[in-house]
Amino acid sequence: MLAENKITLASLYKILFEEEPLTLSDQCMQKLEESFHFLKTFSNDKIIYGINTGFGPMAQYRIEDESLSQLQYNIIRSHATGAGHPLPELYVKAAMIARLYTFLQGKSGIHKELALLITEFINRGITPYVPEHGSVGASGDLV
Repeated sequence: MLAENKITLASLYKILFEEEPLTLSDQCMQKLEESFHFLKTFSNDKIIYGINTGFGPMAQYRIEDESLSQLQYNIIRSHATGAGHPLPELYVKAAMIARLYTFLQGKSGIHKELALLITEFINRGITPYVPEHGSVGASGDLV
């Protein structure tokens, strides 16, 4: 199935229950590249929350360029905790598909490799362990 920037219920059903594989369209890939390059260029001389600043109370502080990769790893680590039973794989796969289609809108500034990796995981039935309760109240999907 060719993934465009929108998904129908029928397509979602085929992916979830009939294991229909996804392929990202050239148009979506181009949008991802344009968005990524825009954000990369745009953020060079600007302060953008979560891209080159701290988080929460540290949002007013710009992070040095040489520490930006570490910033991204640290935010992942700080949210990589949860509690409770694991969500069923079907729910996690559906959430992965929803996140992928959000990225395919071309507004997130992600690198195209992330979309390709998520697509590959979906196609191969690889889902992460996601506990039913996240560590961040309003943003439980961050786990």
